[in-house]
Amino acid sequence: MLSEEDYAKVAKEAIHQYPIIWEKLVYLGKSDNVTFQVQTNDANQKFLIKIHISTISIQSKGNITSELIWLEALVKDTNLVVPAPVRNLQGDLVTEISTHLSENTIMVTIHHWIHGSVLQREPTSNETENLALLMAALHKHSMQWNAPDGFNRPIYNSDHLYSSLHQLKQLVNLELISSEVFVHVEESAHKIANVIQHHKRLPSNWGVIHSDLHESNYVFYDDTPQPIDFSNCGYGFYLFDMAETFLHLSPDNRKVFISSYSKVNQLEENYVELLEAFFIWSIIRTFAFHSLNPNEQQTLAANFPSVIENYFRKYLKGENFLLN
Repeated sequence: MLSEEDYAKVAKEAIHQYPIIWEKLVYLGKSDNVTFQVQTNDANQKFLIKIHISTISIQSKGNITSELIWLEALVKDTNLVVPAPVRNLQGDLVTEISTHLSENTIMVTIHHWIHGSVLQREPTSNETENLALLMAALHKHSMQWNAPDGFNRPIYNSDHLYSSLHQLKQLVNLELISSEVFVHVEESAHKIANVIQHHKRLPSNWGVIHSDLHESNYVFYDDTPQPIDFSNCGYGFYLFDMAETFLHLSPDNRKVFISSYSKVNQLEENYVELLEAFFIWSIIRTFAFHSLNPNEQQTLAANFPSVIENYFRKYLKGENFLLN
């Protein structure tokens, strides 16, 4: 396993292949990727280096390139402020680094830095309205955009749902969650899979989505939300994108979000029913992701009974819960 110092060496080697005059690298952290902020002699010009190390899915060069192709299209076609990628001196979006520090080639990307602050709190009603307009603009672009040949991103379908379910079941195998409790998760997953498989995909409801627009993946700058970290973008229902964001909003703010979003993009007649299904799916996905970290498993297990009671049981009974 590489150390922070090792990753800094990789970052420095990569940055020499870009038209960037830099002064300092600041280590930001490690999750799906290892990230550094690149500082220059201009305080307003900073960059983000990503060293792609995701163990959740195999990240091919084509997969990463496709993410950046969508970002370039958003920069070209909209007024949204997104982490625009920087092409290297060869004109490539992804830089491959071979080093004695790793037996595998390391893939590195660089983005323009997005200025702003993470809220660290529940958004206000006005901030929620702006967040909804941001998502609506992303979806509007996706509806009208023709992805190029070879565009390759994850597909958020029933296979993805069942993959998350399988990962989450490891907590049962570790005896952190009882099989009696987990049966509610399995029954809910089967019900949601039926919804996914029978819901017709149309240009108005399905396309490329951010799929991870929660409070750590957008920053506010002058009251305007700006999205960051598109590493989970892929094909999915637009309402699934919304449900992911709803995980981190109060019921009142969910209503505000729906009202603001629907001024731009029309919602389907049964949108509440679909949102509730996708909301449960988002819980399964989020818990599955965090279950990969042994340090978080005990906390997940402790929270599970209340989540089952407040959401899964109600979903299985057909009781509305999302906007209450």
